[in-house]
Amino acid sequence: MLYAAQSEHVDEDSLELYLKSQLEQESTSAVEAHLVACEDCVSKLAEQDKYLWCLAELHGERRRYPRVATDEAASVQVLSPFSVDVWEVRIVDVSEGGLRIYTPYPLPPESLIRIRMQHSVACGDVRHCTPADNWFYAGIRLHDYFLAR
Repeated sequence: MLYAAQSEHVDEDSLELYLKSQLEQESTSAVEAHLVACEDCVSKLAEQDKYLWCLAELHGERRRYPRVATDEAASVQVLSPFSVDVWEVRIVDVSEGGLRIYTPYPLPPESLIRIRMQHSVACGDVRHCTPADNWFYAGIRLHDYFLAR
């Protein structure tokens, strides 16, 4: 169980599994319900992401890509500031340590996001977001990259 009551906080292991999209749907819903109302746990979520990023860099596990044009479907969720909203985007290109997406909604610079792709999940921060053809291009610096279950 993630926590006994809504007033208790989400444990770090559950936050890590949430970042990696490895929780069961029922647990995901419970964590999201708590994060909507708890800024302390949203801060812990952002700290957990930073911790995983630093740990991966220490072990040389950070994924790196050459710049490659693509047109891959993905979905985005803003984790900090927290939102339960998830929407479809297109990944336009992938480069060393990051990617560029085409999104129908603007993403605030420096916000933490989670990107779900067909076979993987990534977390990163928004470096910039510019208008383009009634949509937006956003540059994302990746922190974590996980294979989806």
